[in-house]
Amino acid sequence: MIHERDLAAVAVRAVTDDGHAGVKRILTEPQILSRAQQVHAIGEAIGRPLRFEKVPVQAAREQMLADGRPPALVEALLASAETRPQSDVITSTVQEITGTPARTFRAGVSDHADAFR
Repeated sequence: MIHERDLAAVAVRAVTDDGHAGVKRILTEPQILSRAQQVHAIGEAIGRPLRFEKVPVQAAREQMLADGRPPALVEALLASAETRPQSDVITSTVQEITGTPARTFRAGVSDHADAFR
């Protein structure tokens, strides 16, 4: 994930500074966190312990359908979760373009803690 303020700062530079037209950029946070670490960070931000639990695909499908999600969306979400490759890419692109290091996942979670409550 990339913090929306970092994305906005890069976008401003991309449209106002020369040399960005037609160039593809990869924006990342400054560290890679596992899903368990992300959930732990969310728990810290909202002041209560949370833990990540892997859910069997069929159980996830049944719950999402029971929650009223459209079947096509459920299948698309499950397919993308199963086929998403592990990423170990970290770039310094945000800092190179804006002069400021990219914000961390924890910073983003802290900024949006109310949305997780």
